[in-house]
Amino acid sequence: MDDHPALDVLLVPGGRGARETQVNNPSVTGWIAKVAEQADWVTSVCTGSFLLHAAGPAKGRRVSTHWASEDALEARGNVTVVRDARYVVDGDLVTSQGVSAGIDMALWLVGRIHGRDHAREVRRYIQYEPAPPYLADE
Repeated sequence: MDDHPALDVLLVPGGRGARETQVNNPSVTGWIAKVAEQADWVTSVCTGSFLLHAAGPAKGRRVSTHWASEDALEARGNVTVVRDARYVVDGDLVTSQGVSAGIDMALWLVGRIHGRDHAREVRRYIQYEPAPPYLADE
């Protein structure tokens, strides 16, 4: 895990491992803590926020996570879980609720780093058109 260049953006993905097993793995949480200190931006998708909390960068901060895990993250203490926000920006920490919210977060970050026009180009290139979000019943 130490064989990489310095990271501008650290993205921590979620999943069962992120919220249940890797939060207790000091190799993973230690690496996250070390890299987060040097990165310009620290981000997570879904329950990756559990790892950011366990490693330290999310402690005392405002975060989002998958709706089904909000109570569990909040129960860990020393974190403010913002509900009903697709992504939350708290300084250099940006967390998102789930997979499609992660796309919204990533586009925001691309806009922040490279400008709105570039973010719009990326959105067009990946054909991400989130509205309307559900058409299967029409």
